[in-house]
Amino acid sequence: MTFSEAYASIGPDVEAIAELLGIPAAEADKQINAEMNRAHAEKARKDARREYQRAWAEKRRASMRDSRLAVSA
Repeated sequence: MTFSEAYASIGPDVEAIAELLGIPAAEADKQINAEMNRAHAEKARKDARREYQRAWAEKRRASMRDSRLAVSA
């Protein structure tokens, strides 16, 4: 079993992963921290993109609204 499989099935339990994989607890802890940091960075990247898309959409809607008002005036 790989670390990724163990982490997916057990979660961030250092002792359980270390025992299952036969590695020292410190090594399991390092790998868990790396995986959690990776997941956090991915979430932050997605959140930043979502916020950018929301801001762009709002700006675009405002621009379209202004264009419609200018045409109807």
